[in-house]
Amino acid sequence: MRKAVAALLLLLCLMFSLVAFSLPGCRTTGETNGTEIYVPVLADATWLLADGAFLNGVNLALDELNTAYAGRGLVIKTAVIDDQALYETGVEKATELARDQTVTAVLNLQNFDVSKTTADILAASGKPVLFPYGAYDSLFEKDNPYLFCGVPAFSDLGEAVAAYVRENGYKRLAVYYNGKQSQDEFVTAIELALLNSETKIVDYVSSIASSSEFDGIYSRWQALDVDCVVIAQYGLERAFEVLKMLRTKDKEIAVIGEPIFNRANALMENKAIAEGMAVPSTLVIEESEELTVFKERYREKYGLEADIWAVQGYDMLRLVADNGAALKTINPAELAAALHDEKGYRGVGRLITFKKGGAMVVDISRLPMLTCRVGRFE
Repeated sequence: MRKAVAALLLLLCLMFSLVAFSLPGCRTTGETNGTEIYVPVLADATWLLADGAFLNGVNLALDELNTAYAGRGLVIKTAVIDDQALYETGVEKATELARDQTVTAVLNLQNFDVSKTTADILAASGKPVLFPYGAYDSLFEKDNPYLFCGVPAFSDLGEAVAAYVRENGYKRLAVYYNGKQSQDEFVTAIELALLNSETKIVDYVSSIASSSEFDGIYSRWQALDVDCVVIAQYGLERAFEVLKMLRTKDKEIAVIGEPIFNRANALMENKAIAEGMAVPSTLVIEESEELTVFKERYREKYGLEADIWAVQGYDMLRLVADNGAALKTINPAELAAALHDEKGYRGVGRLITFKKGGAMVVDISRLPMLTCRVGRFE
Protein backbone atom coordinates (compact mmCIF):
# COMPACT_ATOMS: atom_id res chain seq x y z
CA MET A 1 0.00 0.00 0.00
CA ARG A 2 2.76 2.40 0.96
CA LYS A 3 4.59 1.59 -2.27
CA ALA A 4 1.43 2.32 -4.27
CA VAL A 5 0.93 5.67 -2.53
CA ALA A 6 4.58 6.56 -3.08
CA ALA A 7 4.33 5.66 -6.74
CA LEU A 8 1.18 7.76 -7.10
CA LEU A 9 2.86 10.74 -5.43
CA LEU A 10 5.86 10.37 -7.70
CA LEU A 11 3.62 10.28 -10.77
CA LEU A 12 1.77 13.42 -9.63
CA CYS A 13 5.06 15.24 -9.04
CA LEU A 14 6.26 14.34 -12.52
CA MET A 15 2.98 15.52 -14.07
CA PHE A 16 3.18 18.80 -12.12
CA SER A 17 6.75 19.31 -13.27
CA LEU A 18 5.80 18.80 -16.91
CA VAL A 19 2.89 21.22 -16.64
CA ALA A 20 5.04 23.83 -14.88
CA PHE A 21 7.72 23.48 -17.55
CA SER A 22 5.23 24.27 -20.30
CA LEU A 23 3.76 27.35 -18.64
CA PRO A 24 5.04 30.77 -19.80
CA GLY A 25 7.49 32.20 -17.29
CA CYS A 26 7.98 28.91 -15.41
CA ARG A 27 10.99 27.81 -17.40
CA THR A 28 14.40 28.74 -16.05
CA THR A 29 15.38 32.15 -17.46
CA GLY A 30 17.97 31.93 -20.19
CA GLU A 31 17.43 28.31 -21.25
CA THR A 32 16.75 28.14 -24.98
CA ASN A 33 16.80 25.52 -27.70
CA GLY A 34 20.51 24.97 -28.32
CA THR A 35 19.96 24.45 -32.07
CA GLU A 36 18.13 27.75 -32.67
CA ILE A 37 18.94 31.43 -32.37
CA TYR A 38 15.78 33.52 -32.62
CA VAL A 39 16.23 37.31 -32.85
CA PRO A 40 12.94 39.14 -33.53
CA VAL A 41 12.86 42.76 -34.73
CA LEU A 42 10.43 44.77 -32.59
CA ALA A 43 9.27 47.86 -34.49
CA ASP A 44 6.51 49.68 -36.32
CA ALA A 45 6.38 47.54 -39.46
CA THR A 46 5.07 50.32 -41.70
CA TRP A 47 7.96 52.59 -40.74
CA LEU A 48 10.49 49.76 -40.96
CA LEU A 49 9.38 48.71 -44.45
CA ALA A 50 9.03 52.25 -45.82
CA ASP A 51 12.79 52.55 -46.24
CA GLY A 52 13.62 48.84 -46.08
CA ALA A 53 17.41 49.16 -45.86
CA PHE A 54 17.79 47.91 -42.29
CA LEU A 55 15.55 44.90 -42.85
CA ASN A 56 17.32 44.12 -46.12
CA GLY A 57 20.59 43.98 -44.21
CA VAL A 58 19.04 41.69 -41.60
CA ASN A 59 17.70 39.32 -44.24
CA LEU A 60 21.01 39.18 -46.10
CA ALA A 61 22.74 38.28 -42.85
CA LEU A 62 20.05 35.67 -42.16
CA ASP A 63 20.69 33.92 -45.49
CA GLU A 64 24.43 33.85 -44.96
CA LEU A 65 24.26 32.76 -41.32
CA ASN A 66 21.99 29.81 -42.05
CA THR A 67 24.31 28.71 -44.85
CA ALA A 68 27.40 29.10 -42.66
CA TYR A 69 26.00 27.23 -39.65
CA ALA A 70 23.88 24.59 -41.41
CA GLY A 71 26.62 22.00 -40.96
CA ARG A 72 26.42 22.43 -37.19
CA GLY A 73 22.66 21.98 -37.13
CA LEU A 74 22.21 25.58 -35.99
CA VAL A 75 19.25 27.58 -37.28
CA ILE A 76 18.99 31.37 -37.09
CA LYS A 77 15.52 32.90 -37.21
CA THR A 78 14.04 36.38 -37.15
CA ALA A 79 10.62 37.99 -37.55
CA VAL A 80 9.18 41.50 -37.56
CA ILE A 81 7.02 42.03 -34.48
CA ASP A 82 4.74 44.93 -35.40
CA ASP A 83 3.86 47.34 -32.60
CA GLN A 84 2.01 49.68 -35.03
CA ALA A 85 3.76 52.67 -33.40
CA LEU A 86 1.34 52.41 -30.46
CA TYR A 87 2.52 52.54 -26.85
CA GLU A 88 0.04 49.96 -25.53
CA THR A 89 0.72 47.56 -28.40
CA GLY A 90 4.46 48.06 -28.03
CA VAL A 91 4.37 47.15 -24.35
CA GLU A 92 2.11 44.17 -25.07
CA LYS A 93 4.41 42.82 -27.80
CA ALA A 94 7.50 43.31 -25.63
CA THR A 95 5.83 41.46 -22.77
CA GLU A 96 5.03 38.55 -25.11
CA LEU A 97 8.66 38.40 -26.26
CA ALA A 98 9.88 38.55 -22.65
CA ARG A 99 7.79 35.46 -21.85
CA ASP A 100 8.76 33.61 -25.03
CA GLN A 101 11.48 31.14 -24.05
CA THR A 102 12.55 30.67 -27.69
CA VAL A 103 13.72 34.30 -27.96
CA THR A 104 17.50 34.62 -27.75
CA ALA A 105 17.76 38.42 -28.08
CA VAL A 106 15.68 41.31 -29.42
CA LEU A 107 16.49 44.05 -31.92
CA ASN A 108 14.41 46.95 -30.59
CA LEU A 109 13.62 49.72 -33.09
CA GLN A 110 10.61 51.13 -31.25
CA ASN A 111 9.69 54.75 -30.64
CA PHE A 112 11.99 56.00 -27.88
CA ASP A 113 9.12 56.71 -25.49
CA VAL A 114 8.01 53.09 -25.92
CA SER A 115 11.47 51.55 -25.71
CA LYS A 116 12.10 53.44 -22.48
CA THR A 117 9.48 51.14 -20.92
CA THR A 118 10.00 47.96 -22.93
CA ALA A 119 13.77 47.92 -22.35
CA ASP A 120 13.21 47.09 -18.69
CA ILE A 121 10.52 44.51 -19.50
CA LEU A 122 12.78 42.62 -21.90
CA ALA A 123 15.95 42.95 -19.83
CA ALA A 124 14.16 41.73 -16.69
CA SER A 125 13.47 38.46 -18.51
CA GLY A 126 17.20 37.99 -19.03
CA LYS A 127 17.24 38.69 -22.78
CA PRO A 128 19.86 40.90 -24.45
CA VAL A 129 18.19 43.91 -26.07
CA LEU A 130 19.98 45.78 -28.84
CA PHE A 131 18.91 49.22 -30.07
CA PRO A 132 20.18 49.54 -33.67
CA TYR A 133 18.65 53.04 -34.11
CA GLY A 134 19.41 54.14 -30.56
CA ALA A 135 17.38 55.02 -27.48
CA TYR A 136 17.51 57.60 -24.71
CA ASP A 137 21.03 57.97 -23.28
CA SER A 138 19.66 57.49 -19.76
CA LEU A 139 18.86 53.82 -20.50
CA PHE A 140 22.55 53.03 -20.69
CA GLU A 141 23.53 54.76 -17.47
CA LYS A 142 22.00 52.09 -15.19
CA ASP A 143 24.69 49.42 -15.64
CA ASN A 144 22.04 47.02 -16.94
CA PRO A 145 24.03 44.11 -18.46
CA TYR A 146 21.30 43.25 -21.01
CA LEU A 147 20.97 46.60 -22.84
CA PHE A 148 23.15 47.57 -25.82
CA CYS A 149 23.04 50.73 -27.93
CA GLY A 150 23.93 50.18 -31.58
CA VAL A 151 24.74 53.83 -32.38
CA PRO A 152 26.57 56.71 -30.67
CA ALA A 153 24.83 58.34 -27.73
CA PHE A 154 23.01 61.64 -28.27
CA SER A 155 25.68 63.22 -26.09
CA ASP A 156 28.32 61.92 -28.54
CA LEU A 157 26.40 63.41 -31.47
CA GLY A 158 26.14 66.74 -29.66
CA GLU A 159 29.90 66.83 -29.10
CA ALA A 160 30.48 66.09 -32.80
CA VAL A 161 28.18 68.97 -33.78
CA ALA A 162 29.96 71.35 -31.41
CA ALA A 163 33.34 70.42 -32.91
CA TYR A 164 31.95 71.00 -36.42
CA VAL A 165 30.56 74.40 -35.42
CA ARG A 166 33.91 75.52 -34.03
CA GLU A 167 35.87 74.20 -37.02
CA ASN A 168 33.63 76.12 -39.44
CA GLY A 169 33.86 79.36 -37.50
CA TYR A 170 30.21 79.80 -36.58
CA LYS A 171 29.87 82.16 -33.63
CA ARG A 172 26.19 82.71 -32.92
CA LEU A 173 23.86 79.72 -32.88
CA ALA A 174 20.10 79.47 -32.66
CA VAL A 175 18.75 76.11 -31.50
CA TYR A 176 15.28 74.76 -32.19
CA TYR A 177 14.39 71.61 -30.27
CA ASN A 178 10.98 70.23 -29.44
CA GLY A 179 11.51 69.08 -25.87
CA LYS A 180 11.80 65.31 -26.20
CA GLN A 181 14.34 63.69 -23.90
CA SER A 182 16.64 62.70 -26.77
CA GLN A 183 16.63 66.26 -28.12
CA ASP A 184 17.40 67.58 -24.63
CA GLU A 185 20.37 65.19 -24.40
CA PHE A 186 21.58 66.24 -27.86
CA VAL A 187 21.26 69.99 -27.30
CA THR A 188 22.68 69.88 -23.77
CA ALA A 189 25.80 68.14 -25.10
CA ILE A 190 26.26 70.87 -27.72
CA GLU A 191 25.93 73.58 -25.08
CA LEU A 192 28.39 71.91 -22.69
CA ALA A 193 30.93 71.33 -25.46
CA LEU A 194 30.79 75.01 -26.45
CA LEU A 195 31.41 76.34 -22.95
CA ASN A 196 34.50 78.55 -22.72
CA SER A 197 34.61 78.92 -26.51
CA GLU A 198 33.96 81.91 -28.75
CA THR A 199 30.80 80.28 -30.07
CA LYS A 200 27.60 81.04 -28.16
CA ILE A 201 24.05 79.76 -28.32
CA VAL A 202 22.14 83.03 -28.43
CA ASP A 203 18.58 81.71 -28.71
CA TYR A 204 16.58 78.59 -27.87
CA VAL A 205 13.19 77.85 -29.41
CA SER A 206 11.14 74.91 -28.14
CA SER A 207 7.97 75.37 -30.16
CA ILE A 208 6.96 76.74 -33.57
CA ALA A 209 3.19 76.59 -33.87
CA SER A 210 2.87 78.08 -37.37
CA SER A 211 4.64 79.88 -40.20
CA SER A 212 3.32 83.20 -38.93
CA GLU A 213 4.87 82.55 -35.52
CA PHE A 214 8.14 81.67 -37.21
CA ASP A 215 8.15 85.10 -38.87
CA GLY A 216 8.74 86.67 -35.47
CA ILE A 217 11.31 84.05 -34.49
CA TYR A 218 13.30 84.60 -37.68
CA SER A 219 13.23 88.37 -37.19
CA ARG A 220 14.72 87.83 -33.74
CA TRP A 221 17.45 85.62 -35.19
CA GLN A 222 18.32 88.35 -37.67
CA ALA A 223 18.57 90.90 -34.85
CA LEU A 224 20.84 88.51 -32.92
CA ASP A 225 23.12 88.00 -35.95
CA VAL A 226 22.57 84.24 -35.93
CA ASP A 227 24.92 82.55 -38.41
CA CYS A 228 23.92 78.90 -37.87
CA VAL A 229 20.69 77.15 -36.91
CA VAL A 230 20.50 73.74 -35.22
CA ILE A 231 17.25 71.81 -35.75
CA ALA A 232 16.60 68.97 -33.28
CA GLN A 233 13.06 67.81 -34.00
CA TYR A 234 11.66 64.43 -32.95
CA GLY A 235 9.41 63.36 -35.81
CA LEU A 236 10.59 63.23 -39.42
CA GLU A 237 7.68 64.99 -41.11
CA ARG A 238 7.72 67.89 -38.67
CA ALA A 239 11.51 68.15 -38.94
CA PHE A 240 11.26 68.88 -42.65
CA GLU A 241 8.37 71.31 -42.05
CA VAL A 242 10.58 73.37 -39.73
CA LEU A 243 13.44 73.21 -42.23
CA LYS A 244 11.09 74.41 -44.99
CA MET A 245 10.00 77.40 -42.87
CA LEU A 246 13.64 78.38 -42.42
CA ARG A 247 14.60 77.89 -46.06
CA THR A 248 11.61 79.95 -47.18
CA LYS A 249 13.13 82.85 -45.23
CA ASP A 250 16.82 82.19 -45.82
CA LYS A 251 18.37 79.85 -48.39
CA GLU A 252 21.96 80.54 -47.38
CA ILE A 253 22.17 80.32 -43.58
CA ALA A 254 24.05 77.29 -42.26
CA VAL A 255 21.78 74.55 -40.91
CA ILE A 256 22.72 71.55 -38.81
CA GLY A 257 20.15 68.84 -38.13
CA GLU A 258 20.02 65.75 -36.02
CA PRO A 259 20.34 62.36 -37.78
CA ILE A 260 16.56 62.03 -38.24
CA PHE A 261 16.96 64.04 -41.47
CA ASN A 262 19.11 61.26 -42.95
CA ARG A 263 16.27 59.06 -44.18
CA ALA A 264 16.49 58.18 -47.87
CA ASN A 265 12.84 58.43 -49.01
CA ALA A 266 11.95 61.63 -47.15
CA LEU A 267 15.28 63.18 -48.08
CA MET A 268 14.72 62.70 -51.79
CA GLU A 269 11.30 64.31 -51.50
CA ASN A 270 12.84 67.32 -49.75
CA LYS A 271 16.25 67.46 -51.40
CA ALA A 272 15.89 71.08 -52.53
CA ILE A 273 15.47 72.44 -49.01
CA ALA A 274 17.95 69.96 -47.51
CA GLU A 275 20.76 70.85 -49.90
CA GLY A 276 23.87 71.92 -48.01
CA MET A 277 22.63 71.12 -44.51
CA ALA A 278 24.83 69.00 -42.24
CA VAL A 279 24.02 66.16 -39.84
CA PRO A 280 26.22 63.98 -37.64
CA SER A 281 26.57 60.43 -38.85
CA THR A 282 25.15 57.83 -36.50
CA LEU A 283 27.83 55.30 -37.46
CA VAL A 284 31.57 55.41 -37.99
CA ILE A 285 31.84 53.20 -41.08
CA GLU A 286 35.33 51.90 -41.81
CA GLU A 287 36.23 51.10 -45.40
CA SER A 288 37.54 47.57 -45.81
CA GLU A 289 37.62 44.64 -48.20
CA GLU A 290 34.84 43.01 -46.15
CA LEU A 291 32.65 46.10 -46.55
CA THR A 292 33.27 46.19 -50.31
CA VAL A 293 32.30 42.53 -50.64
CA PHE A 294 29.18 43.13 -48.52
CA LYS A 295 28.11 46.02 -50.75
CA GLU A 296 28.52 43.84 -53.82
CA ARG A 297 26.41 41.06 -52.30
CA TYR A 298 23.77 43.57 -51.24
CA ARG A 299 23.66 45.11 -54.73
CA GLU A 300 23.36 41.67 -56.31
CA LYS A 301 20.51 40.62 -54.00
CA TYR A 302 18.45 43.83 -53.92
CA GLY A 303 19.57 45.88 -56.93
CA LEU A 304 20.25 48.80 -54.58
CA GLU A 305 23.24 50.50 -53.01
CA ALA A 306 23.76 49.64 -49.34
CA ASP A 307 23.52 52.65 -47.03
CA ILE A 308 24.63 52.78 -43.38
CA TRP A 309 21.32 51.30 -42.20
CA ALA A 310 21.74 48.27 -44.47
CA VAL A 311 25.20 47.80 -42.91
CA GLN A 312 23.67 48.24 -39.46
CA GLY A 313 20.95 45.62 -40.00
CA TYR A 314 23.51 43.13 -41.26
CA ASP A 315 26.00 43.74 -38.46
CA MET A 316 23.44 43.74 -35.64
CA LEU A 317 22.04 40.32 -36.51
CA ARG A 318 25.48 38.85 -37.10
CA LEU A 319 26.72 40.36 -33.84
CA VAL A 320 24.11 38.35 -31.95
CA ALA A 321 24.23 35.17 -34.04
CA ASP A 322 28.01 34.84 -34.33
CA ASN A 323 28.50 35.43 -30.60
CA GLY A 324 25.66 33.03 -29.81
CA ALA A 325 27.10 30.36 -32.10
CA ALA A 326 30.48 30.64 -30.38
CA LEU A 327 28.94 29.62 -27.05
CA LYS A 328 28.66 25.99 -26.04
CA THR A 329 24.99 26.53 -25.23
CA ILE A 330 22.83 29.35 -26.53
CA ASN A 331 22.09 31.00 -23.23
CA PRO A 332 20.96 34.67 -23.26
CA ALA A 333 22.83 35.50 -20.03
CA GLU A 334 26.08 34.10 -21.44
CA LEU A 335 25.37 35.87 -24.72
CA ALA A 336 25.01 39.21 -22.92
CA ALA A 337 28.36 38.64 -21.22
CA ALA A 338 29.95 37.79 -24.58
CA LEU A 339 28.65 41.04 -26.10
CA HIS A 340 30.48 42.93 -23.34
CA ASP A 341 33.84 41.39 -24.31
CA GLU A 342 36.29 44.29 -24.43
CA LYS A 343 37.81 42.93 -27.64
CA GLY A 344 34.54 43.75 -29.37
CA TYR A 345 33.05 42.29 -32.55
CA ARG A 346 34.41 43.02 -36.01
CA GLY A 347 31.44 43.69 -38.28
CA VAL A 348 31.61 44.55 -41.97
CA GLY A 349 31.13 48.21 -41.05
CA ARG A 350 33.36 48.67 -38.01
CA LEU A 351 34.55 47.26 -34.70
CA ILE A 352 31.61 47.15 -32.27
CA THR A 353 32.31 47.41 -28.56
CA PHE A 354 30.15 48.44 -25.61
CA LYS A 355 30.72 50.24 -22.34
CA LYS A 356 29.64 48.68 -19.04
CA GLY A 357 26.11 50.09 -19.20
CA GLY A 358 25.65 49.20 -22.88
CA ALA A 359 26.49 52.52 -24.55
CA MET A 360 28.58 52.11 -27.67
CA VAL A 361 32.26 52.94 -27.49
CA VAL A 362 32.77 55.86 -29.89
CA ASP A 363 35.82 57.88 -30.92
CA ILE A 364 34.06 61.23 -31.36
CA SER A 365 37.01 62.63 -33.31
CA ARG A 366 36.22 60.04 -36.00
CA LEU A 367 32.46 60.58 -36.01
CA PRO A 368 31.87 62.29 -39.37
CA MET A 369 29.56 65.18 -40.15
CA LEU A 370 27.66 64.55 -43.38
CA THR A 371 26.55 67.18 -45.89
CA CYS A 372 23.47 66.83 -48.10
CA ARG A 373 24.25 66.95 -51.80
CA VAL A 374 21.46 66.31 -54.33
CA GLY A 375 19.30 64.36 -51.93
CA ARG A 376 22.04 62.31 -50.27
CA PHE A 377 24.11 62.85 -47.13
CA GLU A 378 27.76 62.07 -47.70
